[in-house]
Amino acid sequence: MTSTKRVPKSDKGNTRILVNHVGFLPQGAKHVVIVNPPEKKFEVVKCLGTDSRYKISEIAYTGQLKRVNAELGDGWVGDFSTVRDEGIYKILCGKAVSRLIVIYGETYDQMLRVLFNYYPTQRCGDSRTGWHAPCHVDDAYRDDTGEHVDLVGGWHQSGDLRKWMMGTPLGLSGLSQLGLLHNPRWDEGQIADELRWGNRYFHKMIRPDGGLMEHVVFPGDWSSRKVYPNDPPPHGSYMTIIGQALATRYMKERDPEHSRKCLAAARRIWNYMSESPDRHRHYSPAILPPDHDWLKSVFNTYCTPACGDALYAAIKLFEVTGETIFCDQACKLANELVSLQVGGDIEKDLAAACFYSDSSRKELAMSSLFGPAGLAELLLLRPDHPDSSHWRRAVLLIAEQKCRMAEQNPWGLIPPFWCSDTPGTTGRPGGSGLYRYFFRHQGLVTGSNLDITTAGIFLLRAHLVTGDMRYLAAAQRQVDWILGCNPFDISTVEGVGLNQPQRFINVGYFFPPTPQIPGGVMTGIFGDTEDNPIPFINNCSTEYDLPPNAALIWLLCELSTSKVKVA
Repeated sequence: MTSTKRVPKSDKGNTRILVNHVGFLPQGAKHVVIVNPPEKKFEVVKCLGTDSRYKISEIAYTGQLKRVNAELGDGWVGDFSTVRDEGIYKILCGKAVSRLIVIYGETYDQMLRVLFNYYPTQRCGDSRTGWHAPCHVDDAYRDDTGEHVDLVGGWHQSGDLRKWMMGTPLGLSGLSQLGLLHNPRWDEGQIADELRWGNRYFHKMIRPDGGLMEHVVFPGDWSSRKVYPNDPPPHGSYMTIIGQALATRYMKERDPEHSRKCLAAARRIWNYMSESPDRHRHYSPAILPPDHDWLKSVFNTYCTPACGDALYAAIKLFEVTGETIFCDQACKLANELVSLQVGGDIEKDLAAACFYSDSSRKELAMSSLFGPAGLAELLLLRPDHPDSSHWRRAVLLIAEQKCRMAEQNPWGLIPPFWCSDTPGTTGRPGGSGLYRYFFRHQGLVTGSNLDITTAGIFLLRAHLVTGDMRYLAAAQRQVDWILGCNPFDISTVEGVGLNQPQRFINVGYFFPPTPQIPGGVMTGIFGDTEDNPIPFINNCSTEYDLPPNAALIWLLCELSTSKVKVA
């Protein structure tokens, strides 16, 4: 289905200056989107005075706007990345004036502190900080046998009370990266304490055979809940391994005993997943939660191929153990992943960078969380490997696709969702495939904040591999979208930026409802059937979700370092 351009009626004739609400890093990319500009020139003015109207100022930069109206509305983009002096600024275009803009080396420091707040507030169990503690102190009862299993701990993932193993473990990675990369001044043991609290749940979710149980999610209220003993989707197991490996590193000096437990947990899950190819590739639950029959189809297309997530897990295990068997496994998995890439010339086929779901090479994988980042990191670890040229070619294809696609709309937004161009599928034509900016699959609709953020994490690694500054700029623009540089001038992070929509409230499921939680990152803006952004209503677009929170922490920490590092 080809999408049509749509500009909100309120935009017609009205000039709007849209920019990241929080601010910019001195050395980072800086963009503004102006809708209906009165002229093509814009000025960035540094405010020097202290009076209420900031009349004392100087022009720091004068630039020309570039019109970008291919998709997602008609906008004019200004690039003022060369403005690097710290200070307070505003943007002028004719008589239109923006809000004040901050350029500061620690502009995301306070935001990271607010994002961290999500974890102690969302604690599940008899904690001192959970927003409705004590809660769920009898988690949980096996769905198949009725046997009680002690699974108290962890965090509520979203605007409901559930503890999904397909998403919540990403919190371990976000918290560990916050400590490893940012080492915030305000931390006096809180990060380590949250990692231990999360692992009160995650470590107990490992079955005797080394596999993970899937989730503790129903009933969706304050009563006794069930645990589903199935394997989670493969990416959930590898996400847990990655989190345990990063926690191993962070806790090594702070809590050696817990660090050893994290590494032992990662090894057990890895060994289990390595025993059977089916565990590595497919999600085949024996039992699905009520009204969630869609889980199987979604997670067998959304996060495949699982070898990409396994690749990243193997790299993290190699880094914490130094054991060459993990590096060898990573190389093998990288080759498997590259063999699934469509391949070809990105100039002729935008889908050339995509991956097929499996070796049949029939259906495109809809998205990939860790695979592209794994290929780039492996290139940094093993640049002289005989197969490194294949990995490099794959990384360049992915990075070029993401940058080219971001240039097709004024917001710099990367469309993260792809599917094969087959009967019954919908999306925007992209060579041999179809793509979407906003997720829709078999009736399931959700925001794209997680996927665009993990795309940014990959692009930082692509920059390390190639030195191409466009990749850094594209990563920054995904942050800008989340923090208000979008058609609705809305930050989708509670307590950060401006104009947040009403949060999602699960009416009829439980009481009291999830409150406003500073640091809650919403799943993100939804799209209509034609893949155009739609205004927020009280639905899951405004639901807090732990995975985009964790990925945003990770990306901000890397952007904020003077030189992008890979932890």
